[in-house]
Order: sequence, then structure tokens, then C-alpha cells
Amino acid sequence: MKYLLLYSSVFFNVLTNVGFNLSAINDANPVKKWGYFAGGLVFGLINSFLFAECLKDLSLQVASAIYFSLTIIGLFIAAYFFFNESISMMRLIGTSLIIGGVVLVSLNK
Repeated sequence: MKYLLLYSSVFFNVLTNVGFNLSAINDANPVKKWGYFAGGLVFGLINSFLFAECLKDLSLQVASAIYFSLTIIGLFIAAYFFFNESISMMRLIGTSLIIGGVVLVSLNK
């Protein structure tokens, strides 16, 4: 159950970022801009609640390593499918380096 809360939190964090990006893209249309922004805020609230709940059963070190690593992967996938961004070898290497850095920092005792 504790990991389900964490994975759900990651999912809503990705939705938050997608909503904020859609809000920025639709800057010329105020109704869409603020609609996507409001949706991003709601998803952010859900994300924060779920992450706080998972911290009752997981250490911050483990939770943050999983949370930020999976968020990066989720945003990478969302950027490809929702915003037609290309996947290149340099982006894959950069994403891998970021995830590796998050894991290394989390393992530092």
C-alpha cells in the first residue's frame, strides 16, 4: 500500500507538470490557460497529500529517490506523447545522469 501511494503521487505530479505546461502553451487563450493551470493546481494538491501519506510508512530517503526518479521518467514520456518532443541519445543520457545523481545523493549516509 505504501508504494501504491508513492506511485500515485508520481502520477499526479506528472499530471501537475503537464497541466502547467499546457497552461503556458495556451497563453493567448485565457480560458484554456487558467483552466489548465487550475487543473495543475488540483493535481498538485493531490500529489502533495499522497506523498505526505506515503512518508508515514517510508523513509524520506527512499521515498524521494523513487519519487524524483520516476517523475523524471514520467515527464520524459509525457513530453514525448503530449508535446511531440523528440527522444535523442543525448536526452536519454541526460535523463540517466539525473536519475543516477538522485539515487547517489539519496544513498549518501
